[in-house]
Amino acid sequence: MALGTAVVQAPAEAASTPVTVKAVSSRVVPAGAMTTVVPRYSAGKNVRVLSARVDVKRGSTWVARGVRRAKVPAGTYRVTTKVSYRQRVSGKLSAKRVKRHSYTLRLTPAPVVSPAPAPSYVPPPTPAPAVTRVPAPSSLTRTSSGCYDASLVKANGTAWTCTFFDDFSGTTLDRSKWTPVETSTSGYQIGHDCFVDDPRNIAVGSGALSLTVRKLSSAQPCAGARKGDENLDHTAGSVILNDAFAQSRGRFEIRAAFPATTVAGHHSALWMFPADPTATWPMSGEIDIAEYYSRWHGRAIPYIHYGSTDPSVTNNYCFIADPTAFNTYTLEWTATTMSIAYNGQTCLTHEISDDLKLPFEGQFKLLLTQGLGVGDGEYGNVPTDKTPDIGTTKVDYVRIWK
Repeated sequence: MALGTAVVQAPAEAASTPVTVKAVSSRVVPAGAMTTVVPRYSAGKNVRVLSARVDVKRGSTWVARGVRRAKVPAGTYRVTTKVSYRQRVSGKLSAKRVKRHSYTLRLTPAPVVSPAPAPSYVPPPTPAPAVTRVPAPSSLTRTSSGCYDASLVKANGTAWTCTFFDDFSGTTLDRSKWTPVETSTSGYQIGHDCFVDDPRNIAVGSGALSLTVRKLSSAQPCAGARKGDENLDHTAGSVILNDAFAQSRGRFEIRAAFPATTVAGHHSALWMFPADPTATWPMSGEIDIAEYYSRWHGRAIPYIHYGSTDPSVTNNYCFIADPTAFNTYTLEWTATTMSIAYNGQTCLTHEISDDLKLPFEGQFKLLLTQGLGVGDGEYGNVPTDKTPDIGTTKVDYVRIWK
């Protein structure tokens, strides 16, 4: 498991072949830092490891389940490592087996060192005017009052410049700003859904954009869908900013409410994709400001994809009291960092790797999406017979600055 840049050597559990799972001892971590939990194990030379995952639980709350890595702050966790493997015996591979090991991981925050007391005040030898420098507040912790909010400033004290806004105050989608995403022209799908340009899936009214996934009375043809999805019984809604509003870096603020359901089946996303991808995904880059999986009600998840091995920069530990109410989701993107906050609370800060920063040199376009869930087994968000027939994400506004 990596703590900062150091690799912690952990004591192995009692010798066990063909796979030995390792636990991680408790550690002191920098206050406010996130720690990455990953599976640690060793395997014999005749063993083929199929997968390695961790489950992380804090008290009675799941932080992550069945993931390759999970980022967590200081606290006490129950970590379970699961390694699936097959062993070659007498030239033949055995049936799949699973090695499990659970342990308690305590991450204690380092004590905050108080600054030394200031020396006693000594009057200057000659009178001089007092100069007070007030540091600029972090705009990531604030919600704007509008795109032209003059009090919203960058960390260096300079003002953000508004480059785009839509308050969805009309009665129809402003197509000079947005284009509906359609499976028939783009091939885009999340689950077994067909994205269409239909007022029942994409609508503007009462001061908000509504994006809806809805179940049909019977399956209908879906042009452009993946093989096996030629006929689908769910339509979905998504819009993408037009080319004129593509942007590299800046501040992106969205106020949105996710579907009012707490069961599996609906997937919402406020995300960004390259306007002109120069490589295959994920090397082309993707910025998920917030994804909402209805099964995991109570949190939204940021995700930054890039690099040939997909670094999977994410945080599953960003709780929101009620994602079905309107909340504010903000990204601040500079040449070196990406920071994401929900309702002014920082959820993820990531320093872009110098050798993998190329994907984020170009312009990106914002997408707003509501579709069906996906996933495998007990960790998935696939629809069930309890999934509501209709799920809607509402967007109150979008504001972008440079």
